[in-house]
Amino acid sequence: MKNIKSIFLAFSALILAGCDPDLLDVENKNNPDFQKVYAKGEDVENVASNLFNTYYHGEHNPSGVKPMLAVASDNVTCSHGNFGMWHASSEPRDLAWDNSPSYANQSQTKYTYDRMYGAIATANNVIKAIESGVQIGKNGEGNNRTMAVARFIQGIAYGNLALVYDRAHVVDEKTTVEGVFETAIPYNEVAAKAIEYLDQAISLSNNTFSIPTSWFASQTAISNTEFKKIASTVAARIMSNVPRNKTELAAVNWAKVKAYADAGITADWNVVFDGGTLWYDQGTQYLTTAGWGKVDMYVVHMMDPKQPQIWENRADFPHPPASTDPVDQRLFTDFQYTASNGFRADRGYFNFSNYRHSRYDHLFVNHSGPKAHIMKTENDMMRAEARVYLGELQEAADIINASTRITRGKMSPVAVNKDDILQAIHHERHVECTVSSGGLQFFTMRKLDLLQKGTFLHFPIPARTLETFRVEPPFYTFGTVAKADGKGTSNGGWK
Repeated sequence: MKNIKSIFLAFSALILAGCDPDLLDVENKNNPDFQKVYAKGEDVENVASNLFNTYYHGEHNPSGVKPMLAVASDNVTCSHGNFGMWHASSEPRDLAWDNSPSYANQSQTKYTYDRMYGAIATANNVIKAIESGVQIGKNGEGNNRTMAVARFIQGIAYGNLALVYDRAHVVDEKTTVEGVFETAIPYNEVAAKAIEYLDQAISLSNNTFSIPTSWFASQTAISNTEFKKIASTVAARIMSNVPRNKTELAAVNWAKVKAYADAGITADWNVVFDGGTLWYDQGTQYLTTAGWGKVDMYVVHMMDPKQPQIWENRADFPHPPASTDPVDQRLFTDFQYTASNGFRADRGYFNFSNYRHSRYDHLFVNHSGPKAHIMKTENDMMRAEARVYLGELQEAADIINASTRITRGKMSPVAVNKDDILQAIHHERHVECTVSSGGLQFFTMRKLDLLQKGTFLHFPIPARTLETFRVEPPFYTFGTVAKADGKGTSNGGWK
């Protein structure tokens, strides 16, 4: 495996105003002051060009939460202790997330958290520089593009914080808060702020501009029209996935989700790997490579109902044979049968599976080529989902029957029936969208009350950050069957 060498661009606590000076007033000779870094237009533009890379690794690097969300959702299975995967997928779910600074995997939640705030802090500074009069390009012709990208980063990063953590501090180029735990706001309020920033990015995208390929590792330059579609999809994704349970799901403004998704991407939003230098998705590599993650039987059973839905937790459970006539032909094209398991039996036979995901094997030979960050299918499913909850069942079915369910899965058309349509959406998210955008399967299981009972519904603010805020341990956390309240810990479950 390729070794990862990553440097946090900023720590979340350092962008919060009013922190104890003994904690934060430390001279950093490697961090030039704002006036030096952001004084020239070309310097501001250069900083802005790296914003999405910071975010991208926060979502997809295995040092973050992606592996844990994948196994906790029963989309992927893995008994390995690496990246907190065994902790997040043990059964029954009686291991609370260990939110202590001494826990071996405590850095997983902090990596994603710090990457989000690193991107946000830099975006804030970019906006501040432009609003203070810095001109990018001749007569400031590059200001609008740079501002749109910075607003987008504020939106997508705060959106990811809202999806993954129970709360966060919201600061921007004008707003600061005291650096204490009590000033963090709940995830739903963080999501609302994220949408505000994305709306600004969408508005700025009404003006003509072109984003160079290097900024987003795109296959071609991104026009303002295409960027507007990307921002719209991200807004829909946040709104549709932030609910922690079915009650919150029912309260989503589905008319607004529909509007965003309908204005969203019409092709996969791809990131082109560059040989593993700056752009690569090693989280997906660990979740799919032989010897690491495998496909959970929950998903295998979706594609072939003759396959068991669970691997019974006993040594004499027979290894299921390969499928010969699945209802979803992607079991042949995107997955590979395995005749053995390399997982530790003492950590539970429930981890075992007879298939692995092979669709992206070619990408990890040299870490080169395009891979979807968000698939068109994901946006299509949000378009259909919004229509289901708005009572527009025929339109929802039409979208699904023109999607990858038919074109790639060769499945039967879905009937114009609410339950069947919702199941078809669920199916595409688990099968077609496997290991694409980080956390998608976790979010969809969560809002449908399908995460196994005792599973955390979100993560707490990381322990090392709570130490910065001088919170007294033991630190709060989520998880265990005993604490299953449906608000911070799942009280539902598919099994």
